[in-house]
Amino acid sequence: MLAAVAYNFGSSEEAAELHELASAIDPGRFSYLAENAAYHELEALFHLVCEDCSQLGFPLRLPDELMAGWAVIHQRESIRSTLIHYGATRALGALGEAGVRVIPLKGFYLTGLYSRASARGFRDLDLLVEKEALPRLNRTLLDAGFQPHEEGPSFVPAPAFTVYYLPIDGSDTGMEIDIHIGMHWPHEYFQRTAFSAEELWAETREIMFEGVTCWAMSPVHLIITTLLDVAINHRYARLIKFRDVLEVMRREELDWEALTYWSSRWRVRSFMGPGLALLAALDPSLVPASLPESVTPSYPLMRLFMRGFGLDSIPGHRSRSFTLPNLTFFLLSDTPKSRLQGLFGLPSHALKGRHKF
Repeated sequence: MLAAVAYNFGSSEEAAELHELASAIDPGRFSYLAENAAYHELEALFHLVCEDCSQLGFPLRLPDELMAGWAVIHQRESIRSTLIHYGATRALGALGEAGVRVIPLKGFYLTGLYSRASARGFRDLDLLVEKEALPRLNRTLLDAGFQPHEEGPSFVPAPAFTVYYLPIDGSDTGMEIDIHIGMHWPHEYFQRTAFSAEELWAETREIMFEGVTCWAMSPVHLIITTLLDVAINHRYARLIKFRDVLEVMRREELDWEALTYWSSRWRVRSFMGPGLALLAALDPSLVPASLPESVTPSYPLMRLFMRGFGLDSIPGHRSRSFTLPNLTFFLLSDTPKSRLQGLFGLPSHALKGRHKF
């Protein structure tokens, strides 16, 4: 499973390795593979990996039913992506004409960096916008035919809405846009870190994407925000996010000193270090050998967390499982004061148990 996550398309050597690994799987473990692939949102990627290995002459000996299921999910995700692309280009075009700067985030933007775009499914369009531009964004999206979702969680102030919906004429389907002015994460992390979304804009660049003008983060900021998302919102239990980062690293030239600088400036080394360690284990050729250790801060709780943390444990890891590593995660922070605040909040997390995790 992990070898498939890090797979380089077109590599006969890696296809041969996957062929041997698949042949060695105990038949009783195929259900475990299917369950973990679904949880980590890897089915579309795995379908393309199976196809590529077959084309290279190294077919994976997996159950036909399992591979057929992945093929169906890949087809479904491709159809959904087409729908979202339709609404996304409409929204981005209107916002560009109105002079509203937005940064596409997550799946929609990352598919443009993937070597095989259909390997990455996504469910909506996420846009980062400057807070002062929210009134213009709201007017522009409403004029373009988008409707606000007034119910649900709110992460942006009025008059804008967190979620907008574009119904497709003549059908019951549509697409959604999620608006961000910062990271969508629990409020406590605004206190446990010094992350500043405003500072992202200083290093953005204007690009042409899907035929429309928009803005993009620097590669370093893209890596950091993606790793923060998978750490804080999923406690590292989304392998598709690590595939995202691998695709960025294989495509972009990265400034590792800048990554270390911003990790320290935003006080997120406690969350970046473990993520970098996982990336280094997935593909050692992409991450400088000393980087994970140099970024990861050293304090007792961090060392305790890392003792139970490793690549081999991630496939079966669940972000909402009531486990010691997940509880320990709430105590991680770059400053003693923030770690103490996390300690005071731990009883409430423990009492909520599975409903919280």
